[in-house]
Amino acid sequence: MDDYTKFIAINGSILAAVLALILFPDVLFGLFFQLLHLLMEFAHILFEFIESTLDHFIEHLFHTDLHETQVIVFYIIVSIALVGIYGLSRTLPRACRRFKNNVFAFFDWEKTICSDYWLGLTVTQKIRLSLTFVTGLYLLSFLFF
Repeated sequence: MDDYTKFIAINGSILAAVLALILFPDVLFGLFFQLLHLLMEFAHILFEFIESTLDHFIEHLFHTDLHETQVIVFYIIVSIALVGIYGLSRTLPRACRRFKNNVFAFFDWEKTICSDYWLGLTVTQKIRLSLTFVTGLYLLSFLFF
């Protein structure tokens, strides 16, 4: 796939997503929140499975009663969570910085492409493009106001 085809595919996907968000935001937000709810349910079931497995493992390994088993499992889960939080605190700033740099590079690239396109147009093409843009905004205003 050459660069122009990738460019068209990426910009077409972005345009389709923006149009979908403009035309039916309630459906997209509803879908997003349903998927988020499903993910949280799955995380809860996974946590309960891990906790139950640890309960049985600790109870049979150390021959403890219910309260002692729950205390041991609690401290094991807290230790695992603290190790995870420490790992996130080490990797998250670097990942955010890299993401920010990629977003800035993408917008600089898009701005360069648009300015090169604009500079390549004749005066009549610039007027026609500007009028098309303003007419589109005017028609879009009827949708929202």
